[in-house]
Parts: sequence; C-alpha cells; structure tokens
Amino acid sequence: MKSPSTSNTQRVLIVDDDRNLTTLLSTILRSDGIDVLTASNGLTALDLLEKEPIDALILDLRMPGMDGRTLYKEVRERGHSVPVLIASAYGARTAQQELGAEGSIEKPFDPDKLLSAILRIIR
Repeated sequence: MKSPSTSNTQRVLIVDDDRNLTTLLSTILRSDGIDVLTASNGLTALDLLEKEPIDALILDLRMPGMDGRTLYKEVRERGHSVPVLIASAYGARTAQQELGAEGSIEKPFDPDKLLSAILRIIR
C-alpha cells in the first residue's frame, strides 16, 4: 500500500469521466497548491493508486464500466485507506453514508465548498 505523499504538497486523485468537470476541479485544487492526478475510469484510478502516493480521492458515482461505488469498494479491498470525497449529482451524501466515505459534495458545487471539503478530509 502506498503511503501519502511525503512532501508538503497534498496530492489528490480525481476520478470522473466528465473531462470538463475534471479540468475545472483540477484548476480549483491547483489554485490552492494541491497536486492533482486524474483518471477517467476506475481501472486507471486503481493503477494510479498502486503507483503514486495519493492523499485523497475525489470520486464520481456514475461512470461507464466501473461505477464509483464499485471503485470505492475495490480501493478498500486492496487495502488503501486514502480518504474519499464523493462528488456527484446523484445522491452524494447517501453514497457517503452507505460506503463510509470521509466526505461528500453535491454537483453542481461551489468551488470554495469543494476546496474546504477536500482539505477537511486530507487533514
């Protein structure tokens, strides 16, 4: 299992199949000095989690192939304890409670609330 990043810079992995939203999320996080990796599907996300130190995961629920719930469960089954923020327009808070994720935010979201939510689960 990879440990969180060792530098002072936090690293967040965004998993969402919407490229425009991923770009927006990346811009918001990078503006606060957070290093960002992105994955458009669950398999790519799992590969990155195995290879890179990740401090938090922002996870969409509805994606083709492996959906967010399945990905969350697979991440935990593989022994990763990285904090997860569910970001979805389809019941983010319900999914957070169901899965035991550390946070949730409903789409569309306010950029300040997103930043606050991700910083809260990282620390």
